[in-house]
Amino acid sequence: MENRDAVMYWVGVDWGGKEHAVCVLDSQGVVVSRLRVKHSPQGLATLVEWLRNFGPIGGVAVESTRNLVVHALSAANFTVYPINPKLSCQWRKAWSVSEAKDDERDAEVLADGLMHRYEHLQPLLPDTEIARELALLCEDEVRLINDRTCLVQKLEDTLKQYYPAALEWFGDWATPNAWAFVLKFSTPAALAEASRQKVYGFIKAHRLKYTPARRTLIESRSNATDWPCDEATIRAKSLLAVTLAKQLEGLERSLKKYRKRIEALFNKHADSPIFESLPGTGPKLAPRLSASFGSNRSRFDSARAVQQLSGTAPVTHQSGKRKHVTIRRACQKGFRATLYHFAWHSKRRSAWAKACYDLAKERGQSHSQALRVLANKWNKIIYRMWQTGETYDEQRYIDQLIRKRSPIAQKMGLLKTGTQCG
Repeated sequence: MENRDAVMYWVGVDWGGKEHAVCVLDSQGVVVSRLRVKHSPQGLATLVEWLRNFGPIGGVAVESTRNLVVHALSAANFTVYPINPKLSCQWRKAWSVSEAKDDERDAEVLADGLMHRYEHLQPLLPDTEIARELALLCEDEVRLINDRTCLVQKLEDTLKQYYPAALEWFGDWATPNAWAFVLKFSTPAALAEASRQKVYGFIKAHRLKYTPARRTLIESRSNATDWPCDEATIRAKSLLAVTLAKQLEGLERSLKKYRKRIEALFNKHADSPIFESLPGTGPKLAPRLSASFGSNRSRFDSARAVQQLSGTAPVTHQSGKRKHVTIRRACQKGFRATLYHFAWHSKRRSAWAKACYDLAKERGQSHSQALRVLANKWNKIIYRMWQTGETYDEQRYIDQLIRKRSPIAQKMGLLKTGTQCG
């Protein structure tokens, strides 16, 4: 990072799909120069060389963390500050109540905001190649899983419109066997006219349990056409159902490739033993937690910083005698979701985690609030492990709870007296 005492220039970049607007301010906040470059290899090279013509640059503010502009600036050793769009929107409002907006003005707002508030902002720190790839893979995997959920919901909704009888065959339509059923028997008539041997062969081929409920469905398959539906709707919606089923099968194959790649990469990660040792992480949550923390130990200066970024630390609104505590909305949503799921699984594997959750529920907190309380405590533990490189030791933490006479230890029945503590 540049020596901040020698800072003379601050840069704001408003990036776009076709071109980028750049503004450079001096230490007095005066616009020194502006530039517009195309979104191309030549344009990015021009931007880097143009910035090198100025004196010491304190930082470059960009509304993103992962795009080619950020990569080009970081590779050129500029200190990049990723700015949350909500934050830059507030900076724009501070400039004018009209909230006027254009590319050049936005670039200047970013540069000005960075110049005045850089001490309260976190620059983008370099990470290892494995950590960067793992983070991208985990992020994309979660997005694809969300896409799968949307497709499943669309498929169920489509079947309700023309083929309700099919929905009775599977309780969970997020399974490949359910999609294969739609491809095999795409219309009510296809199921009603299928022989008993053909339907039974499908069940056997997909290793489904031949339960009494399925036996009843096979025997009553001719009733599939009893639902009132016109042929035009059946022809149109059956084509949509088959299309969705094929998309789901293709997406499932891709997700398996992602999972294989993530597991292979995580096994090479130096921090994998740390996150694998946590109770309840498993093959999915361990890599996601590792990706959220990264490998650069200087990224967070305290556990509190992790708690705030991940959204487990609540926000207190206090004015006079009024005090209101709410969930932290300004955070990394993916990080928060990962910790939320980890907290849920950990309470089934860790005695103190279960006691912490139960204690929060007894205090009147909801299920989600109790999980965030637990995740907030896990953040302190994981941060310490991440800094020291130590793996998790359940008994060691329980001993600390007893030594501090924590209410959690009391809830676990490990204290001889009812003495309370903070």
